[in-house]
Amino acid sequence: KSVCDRRETEVTNDRFWKYLRGPKVKVSYPEKFSIHDRDHKVLVLDCDTLRAVPFKTYIRPEMFFVLASSLSSASKEKGSPILLAVCKGELCLCCEKDRRQSQPSLQLKKKKLTNLAAQKESARQPFIFYRTKVGSQNRLESAAHPGWFICTSRNSGEPVGVTNVLGKRKHTEFSFHRAETSPSEVSG
Repeated sequence: KSVCDRRETEVTNDRFWKYLRGPKVKVSYPEKFSIHDRDHKVLVLDCDTLRAVPFKTYIRPEMFFVLASSLSSASKEKGSPILLAVCKGELCLCCEKDRRQSQPSLQLKKKKLTNLAAQKESARQPFIFYRTKVGSQNRLESAAHPGWFICTSRNSGEPVGVTNVLGKRKHTEFSFHRAETSPSEVSG
């Protein structure tokens, strides 16, 4: 583990929420987090697929770059609109429905987070997730597909996906653990 990884501390959700709900200020660079599900599994990147695996000292969680976004249709009840990326901000999480699919799926798209943030709302919408506080956890709902939430399986090693059923066989609540970030870490 690197020195930065060892210094990771969990962000109090209240502090993050106050930041997102406060005055609209342009953030110069995204915040960096590891994400853990209710079973204490961490999200890792395996051959361009996000998977949830049990946290062990030798497992290095994937670092997520989180950037507040704007959305004209956003409502406080839905939560705070955010963009999420991995791979130093070069692979963005996206919820889209392929023409051949009956339901949306979670995808990683090769886009730079900083470039995506500057695009028009219609281009950003599939990449926006509402971050809603649920007790001490967070739920991530697709802005493009309301009612669909990022989820992990109760089984270890399975891909991270989206579901429209809460509280059944999938975990839809996560904790965000802050990591140190510098502007040079995010591809620009």
